[in-house]
Amino acid sequence: MVVDVLEIESEPTGLRQQANYWQAQHARACQREHSWKEMAQALEATVRQQAAQLKESSEENENLKARVLWLELQLFGQKSQKGKPKPEPSDPQDSETEVTDSNPPADPPEKKGKRGKKKGAKGYGRHLYDELVTEEIIHDLPEGEKRCSCCGKAFVEFPGTEDSQEIHLEVKLIRRIHKRKRYRPDCPCDVHPGIVTAPCPPKLIPKGLFSIGFWVRLLLEKFLFQRPLYRFRKVLELEWLFVSQGTLTGGLKRLGELLQPLYTRILERSRVAKHWHMDETRWMVFVEVAGKVGHRWWLWVVITEDTCAYLLDPSRSADVPRNHLGENAEGIINADRYSAYKVLEKEGHFRIAFCWFHVRQDFFRIHEEYAKLRAWADGWLKRINDLFDRNDRRLQSPQGSEPFRLEDQELGKALERVLETCKSELADPDLHRAAKKALVSLQNHWDGLLLFVDHPEIPMDNNESERRLRNPVVGRKNYYGSGSIWSGTLSAILFTLFQTLLLNHIDPQKHLVAYFEACARNGGKPPEDLEAFLPWNLSEERKVAWQYPLKRKNAGSPQKNQPP
Repeated sequence: MVVDVLEIESEPTGLRQQANYWQAQHARACQREHSWKEMAQALEATVRQQAAQLKESSEENENLKARVLWLELQLFGQKSQKGKPKPEPSDPQDSETEVTDSNPPADPPEKKGKRGKKKGAKGYGRHLYDELVTEEIIHDLPEGEKRCSCCGKAFVEFPGTEDSQEIHLEVKLIRRIHKRKRYRPDCPCDVHPGIVTAPCPPKLIPKGLFSIGFWVRLLLEKFLFQRPLYRFRKVLELEWLFVSQGTLTGGLKRLGELLQPLYTRILERSRVAKHWHMDETRWMVFVEVAGKVGHRWWLWVVITEDTCAYLLDPSRSADVPRNHLGENAEGIINADRYSAYKVLEKEGHFRIAFCWFHVRQDFFRIHEEYAKLRAWADGWLKRINDLFDRNDRRLQSPQGSEPFRLEDQELGKALERVLETCKSELADPDLHRAAKKALVSLQNHWDGLLLFVDHPEIPMDNNESERRLRNPVVGRKNYYGSGSIWSGTLSAILFTLFQTLLLNHIDPQKHLVAYFEACARNGGKPPEDLEAFLPWNLSEERKVAWQYPLKRKNAGSPQKNQPP
């Protein structure tokens, strides 16, 4: 057999060409596979990114909706949280559930009755108001009606009168003319040369136009009733008294100097306590201060057993309470969860008793903002309400008694269950972000939230300071704050004085009148016996004379108001 040499030589070349071809195809396929894998990875990354953005947008949208609901509640809703939470929307299928012996129908809800006394209930009797100044007005028949219309014979007066009462309010301005009598000696002794004139009555502000009663009323209107100064001037204009703004502000500045010593004594009393309630709110002071941007200052309140001190400062830092209490002060502070109070606790001098009501408000907001978390928030609201109820029952018995000990044990067990529930729910990886935030805050502040257990005299909440800030907040809304530093300082002084007097059940009007009369007798300066005007140093006679009028429980009783 004859074999073609060229055919034999060309066969390996063809195989090599085919091998090269398939190798090139394989290389291109690998390259395409690699590029497709990169494209797939890029698409997966894009999908994950878009999913994350969608989730983030969904959460942000949910948070914004929750925020809108909360703002609507603050603007249009009920401010009190005493009412029961809104019930969870029921499933429409529940109405189609078959009623069986094992599934009896629920009892119909009880109808709420109208507020107030029920018909037929025994009343308290009519108010006598015998503590008010009484003015008797005699009403008589006209002369023509005192005789018989038939024979004309005069009626015989019957003993006694038929009485009825009305309460009359009269506000009037009086222009007092002090006429001092003058005398001329009529003897040759020459001991009293010239004319002898009766002395001038003591004045609060030398050569001032207004009386002590006028200034006291102005201070009450501005710093207790929170009426702006221009409105008070409008009231004066109705009585035909036209006085300039500068005249009144100038007098207020003088009065601030007289009241400063009382303010200083109240601050000193506040420092020596061992338990304080603290809070702060913004207060505008419209002056330019070096190193400070804007006009927002802060009005701090520090409450003890018998003092209520207000501190006006441009800062909201921990330096304000630290400087007020001093370096050697130690004790317990009831406060919210603001970081400035936590700084004081880290320094080791104070322990912070955090407010359970603020914790409750976290869950209340979740209840109002997130419909799908409403049932979960209801459970926590019930747990916290139960803690308040248990503590109230504990405090009804004297400390150290057997009922107190039993209730204290039950309270401790309830707190342990609350902490265990908090930890178990935090372990859930699918826990909602809002719920997790509330539970983390509860866990982080747990030690401070337990202080009321070992110290029964410490309340569970900080509502006392919240209440004492309401009055200044009304003033802030009515006249926006202060136009100068001295005006802001005067506001803090008067807020402190009025709220401290009310805390001690002392009438601010009677106290101020007596204090300013003492200042007037001292030549328009603070009196020498300043300590005698402090609420905790008052004599029993002054406590009775200056007591703040309390509502009588039995309005029909003729007894006067009893001292607190």
